Amino acid sequence: MITMEAFDAYKIYMALKAHFNSDYDFNKYGGKTTVTKKSYLKRKDKFFFGRVARKYKEQVKDFFISNFLVKEKGYIGSFNEDNYLSWRKRVESLRYNFQQDMDILVNQVNDFNSLFKVENGQHPILLRNYLANRISVETMVILMNLLEFDKDWDKKIQENVIWPSHKKRLNNYGGLLTFDKSYYKMILINLINGVYYDTNKRISD
Repeated sequence: MITMEAFDAYKIYMALKAHFNSDYDFNKYGGKTTVTKKSYLKRKDKFFFGRVARKYKEQVKDFFISNFLVKEKGYIGSFNEDNYLSWRKRVESLRYNFQQDMDILVNQVNDFNSLFKVENGQHPILLRNYLANRISVETMVILMNLLEFDKDWDKKIQENVIWPSHKKRLNNYGGLLTFDKSYYKMILINLINGVYYDTNKRISD
């Protein structure tokens, strides 16, 4: 088994920090950056990365992703296990949570497409539910990836602060979240066709 070293954890942290705060793509560059051990050793918080490496080992990347979702700027003083455990719980139950979230959404409208409709430049129903934390960030990422409604929202939503900042967050996270597109497409096709499944008789995983 390969032992995770403190400097390795630091490199992952710096790559993800760049991913969430710049045009750097973690996947495209394989998490490689130009950080050096010299720059690492100069950091006053370097012992933090040693603790993370020892505790999370091969889950170091996941630990950092879960915390960057909460604090995109990467202030490690606010990074904690609660954020990681909450994220892991959501991801491990991704399919179930998605269906739960879709239940919440479709029960608010008569027409599936109404969820995405921008009226008078205001936030659509889907975005309002996301901002109010009634649905998860993972559900938003999946929907945006499959339906690409963000392009229409860019043109029609009038405010230029809230939506653009959240779109960036969703895009950044979307590059790191793994999910079975065919499975979620099947659920959405059923919804679009008006097949609102019974929450007690869910599509099998």
